[in-house]
Amino acid sequence: RTSGQWVQPVLAVMDTARALLDSLMGMDRDGEGRGDEWKGEEVCKNALVAFCPHNLFQTTTKRVFRSVQPCQKNHSDALRTSFEAHEEYEKYREIFERDLRADLEALCFEADQFSVQEAKNLRQAGVELRLPSELKQKYKEYNSRYAELCKESEELGEKGEIEAANNVMSSARAIKGDIDDLRKRFSADYEGEEVCKTCGTRVRSGDSDAARAKRESHLNGRTHAAYSQVRDKLAELKERRSQRDTARDTGRTEKREEKKEEKKEDADANGKRSRSRDRRRRSTSRDRKRKNSRSRSRGRTSRR
Repeated sequence: RTSGQWVQPVLAVMDTARALLDSLMGMDRDGEGRGDEWKGEEVCKNALVAFCPHNLFQTTTKRVFRSVQPCQKNHSDALRTSFEAHEEYEKYREIFERDLRADLEALCFEADQFSVQEAKNLRQAGVELRLPSELKQKYKEYNSRYAELCKESEELGEKGEIEAANNVMSSARAIKGDIDDLRKRFSADYEGEEVCKTCGTRVRSGDSDAARAKRESHLNGRTHAAYSQVRDKLAELKERRSQRDTARDTGRTEKREEKKEEKKEDADANGKRSRSRDRRRRSTSRDRKRKNSRSRSRGRTSRR
């Protein structure tokens, strides 16, 4: 290869390595940083407080409610560590959790809507034919041949060739016997389907080994696991919001009570000061009266 032919593969490897380092150590791994790089628009805020639901669903084999698109933002563990150590962690955590809660609610709503549609397509309980793969083609050929012989027998009968029609119908009955034998051997009860309340997809109902195996496979599937994680986290976030609201209401009530108490104390203090002033006024008034009385008494004595 020429030097130019080597450049693009090397650059691609370098870009991949750089992206991996950004994810693990943060985009500011080469410097001190301000400690608030997690505020940047390029950082996934959902990943700072929990997980990114968009990337969570990219791990599934098929995107069920498939409006979930990959998240192209930074999901660095280092940024999350920096965020959790920040002095305003609680303030921004509440903001980011509010936005995450909205995303999770949207996902759950979509799953619930999907479950309504799936409920219309449920297979009902009944009998189903479970042929081994090696017999499915033979069963198909039997049915095709049986239909041909029945038609041929009918045409012969219309032409008046009764004996030939009977012979063909005998062959048809023999094939019908083979069909019925396969159905008898490989037919089984089917318990029907139900809708999974977690992810909204159809699952096998009933207590048979086959039904239990199907449900176990569904419960262990990545789509179901993803929606279980979403619903669990949503319930946790709602509970945390309720606790915050309760704490705020309690704080407001306590502050109102404190203000009432302060006003009462102020009123009591004002009342005491007012009563004290009244007592002083009354005392002063009595002193004046006594003084005036003594002055008048001395005046009368001197005149005598």
